Amino acid sequence: MHDHFFTMANNIEQYGIVFKGLKTGVHHFNFILDNRFFGHFGNPELRGGDMEINVELDKKDQFLSLDFTFSGSVRVICDRCLEEFDAPLTFRSSLVIKFVQEERENEADVIYLERHEKNINLADYFIESMCLNLPIKRVHEKNDIGVDMCDKDMIDKLEEHRTRRTEGETDPRWESLKNINKKN
Repeated sequence: MHDHFFTMANNIEQYGIVFKGLKTGVHHFNFILDNRFFGHFGNPELRGGDMEINVELDKKDQFLSLDFTFSGSVRVICDRCLEEFDAPLTFRSSLVIKFVQEERENEADVIYLERHEKNINLADYFIESMCLNLPIKRVHEKNDIGVDMCDKDMIDKLEEHRTRRTEGETDPRWESLKNINKKN
């Protein structure tokens, strides 16, 4: 078992694994993703973050099996108050890399590489995996004493508009729709 540690310099190529020359068996790699990594992609969903990814690579003769453990946080926009915040994100994923004679289209969890390839860059896989594992609803959590951490000014403005709308007159289009069931 071998351990490898990578961190981003100025180059996204730092997020690759050179598998040519690795002995058959299990190898461990560790990647640290910081704001520079996220900034390279300019992804509107992920505005930054601090993520550690542990990779267990099992090298076989005909394929590579990779198991990933993502742990850390990503900077996202709150669906409620539109303020950026760091959301915790922890998940596991797997990927298989199969070696083929000629180029082939990748599948969901399978990447096909030609036999002459020596390495694989995982940066795109990291970004896609994190996007796919983001919670559907992204809102600030409550702090230790149960106080909502959303931007109070924005929440007050939203509440003011909601109150104004419910206190005002009902839209006549909705009133006419209420009578549809009575006619039938």
